[in-house]
Amino acid sequence: MKETLLEIAGKTDPGKVRERNEDSIALDPDLGLYVVADGMGGHNSGEVASGLATDTILKFGREMLGGDKEIIPPGSDDTLSLRARQIVHFIKVANTVIYEKSKAFAKNHGMGTTVVAVLGDSKSLTVGHVGDSRLYRLRADKLEQVTEDHSLVMDQVKSGLLTKEQAEKSNLQNILTRALGTEPEVLVDVQDIAVEPGDVYCICSDGLTKMVSDEELASVLAENKSPIETVDKLIEMSNAGGGVDNVTVAVARTPSSDGKGKGFFSRLIGG
Repeated sequence: MKETLLEIAGKTDPGKVRERNEDSIALDPDLGLYVVADGMGGHNSGEVASGLATDTILKFGREMLGGDKEIIPPGSDDTLSLRARQIVHFIKVANTVIYEKSKAFAKNHGMGTTVVAVLGDSKSLTVGHVGDSRLYRLRADKLEQVTEDHSLVMDQVKSGLLTKEQAEKSNLQNILTRALGTEPEVLVDVQDIAVEPGDVYCICSDGLTKMVSDEELASVLAENKSPIETVDKLIEMSNAGGGVDNVTVAVARTPSSDGKGKGFFSRLIGG
């Protein structure tokens, strides 16, 4: 296993209201790859879509990463970094897999999912996403939402029709403008992020952000507890607030500049 100097843990929980969990999570410690997806669709199609997303990205990640050679996806954008090209490729393949399955089986028609996929180590991360699942970063006690939601209310915030506070309370916040698997092609937002000592990263489905405010999230991430303790606390807070949706959380910590808290990239996934 390569040493990445990142300690990470992740869990998914059905919440207190939903009968099924349509979220999926996948972490690979050897590759430095972790993925969160939040499915949607009738019957059990949401969990099918999110599971296909995480499984496909993990499968292609294992095929293209970790070897001696750098594998460049064919036809990818050469203006992007290698990792960005790889993340975009993995997500686009997952989109095709989900879309084709939704066409092949009537019960899965129209299914889709959000996705956030992160690939990296203690020096830098690359994140690709579609939908409204999020990546947050806490740096020097300041919380930043790294990803930008692909949602109707976010478009309204950007156009000045809503404030962010109004958007968080809008009954339209679940309407996505972009999702994985609903169209034959998908636009993936991707960015490279420099990592600094002491950073804390959080990937989550909207089951967390519906129940836990940014202020509460920042406070918990700043407690300097282990990733698994942080994940457990955030899921507990979401459920205590009503648990109206499935909730999935992954938390990664980088070692501080003095070396304290140095960990390893560990796979801890629970249900």
